[in-house]
Amino acid sequence: MRKQGKRIRVNNICRFVFLALAVLASAVGCGASKKEEEQAVHLAVILGAHANAPRANTSLIYDSVLEACGQSGSSISLIVNDGAPYASVVDIPETKAGLSREKYRSIAEDRARQILELADQMLARTGESDLLSAAALAARHLNAEEGGRKELVILDSGLTTVPPLDFTESTLDGIQTEQILDALEEQDAVPDLKGIESVCFYNLGDVAEPQSRITEGDRKRLTEIWKGIFDRAGAKQVEFRTDLPLSAVYAEGEVPAVSVMPVVEQASALVWEEIDLDELDAVSFGEETIAFLPDTDELVDREAAKKVLEGVAGYMKEHPQFQAMLVGTTAKTGDLESCISLSGKRAEAVRELLMEQGIDGTRLETAGTGYENPFYINDQKDGALDETAAAKNRSVILLDASGDMASQIRGHGYLVRGQ
Repeated sequence: MRKQGKRIRVNNICRFVFLALAVLASAVGCGASKKEEEQAVHLAVILGAHANAPRANTSLIYDSVLEACGQSGSSISLIVNDGAPYASVVDIPETKAGLSREKYRSIAEDRARQILELADQMLARTGESDLLSAAALAARHLNAEEGGRKELVILDSGLTTVPPLDFTESTLDGIQTEQILDALEEQDAVPDLKGIESVCFYNLGDVAEPQSRITEGDRKRLTEIWKGIFDRAGAKQVEFRTDLPLSAVYAEGEVPAVSVMPVVEQASALVWEEIDLDELDAVSFGEETIAFLPDTDELVDREAAKKVLEGVAGYMKEHPQFQAMLVGTTAKTGDLESCISLSGKRAEAVRELLMEQGIDGTRLETAGTGYENPFYINDQKDGALDETAAAKNRSVILLDASGDMASQIRGHGYLVRGQ
């Protein structure tokens, strides 16, 4: 049973009061006006210091932290994204006058290093990832500050696992962005980022085991969702920075577990000689690769479908320990019982093609799920079938029979043929 969303509590808010710091104009940054140079900087940093993601690379935020450390009256809020996000806050008080420019710079650099050391020590305490609540917590800290420039920086994968934004419930491909955004607004779950100058998101979509790597399509959808959230939250500027250096991963047991999000690879995008099916959640053979005549289990082109499956057959021959489950899916049209029956027959048709290529049938389970499965993409629009989405639901999906997804299918009683 998935745990329900919890009310956010700020646990252990520590305030570290440092010596006064200031820097002259040349130490602040290029192109800033005098007014901007004298302005305090209020920085909130969300650290994705949790499982299923690389260790937060705090070196990426050094310049932002250094700038805040060089401005009197600034503050830095370090927020850990976990199942119940918590924060530590650093205040930069009034500065002492009369020091040399080099001394101001040296003090600011020393303080910035101390803050990054603190950030590196802050780890998830609670299982799961609730980035939406972490962003709300960051917004509360920033909005509590009077005056100054306010910025939010995020170091996280963006894969949240807690309602109302739980990406473990379905594949990203199955999410309709506008519907998600509307639902979040209806639940008053969008953080208030009005008055915040910028949001900078590092490493969106970067993951670590046991979370499977996400596809480029998934990363694009994830970016679309978070951009929409920040836009509706009122942020003035939103920037995503990817392809950046990643840190090491967290050791087993170092941080609490986080649920994994299912990832479906499209067969047409795979190079079979380069993949390991043990490392993939699922592979979808859609209408563009294996097509059936409408409302039947008859293949449009049997030989073409057989050729498409050569990669699977080759892999299974090279890896005799690998057991597969073939799961048929359909669009949401007609009654469920008929759809389950049809999808099961289509999975059986693919099984027969693999057996013709020398794969022992005892290594191939089949299941028909119709439109009730973890891979279903919402194909209903304005009370009618959305044919673009429906086409994606007409598929046969290949799973590792020993994996969690296969166990989920068996648990729902969809099995047509066992091993």
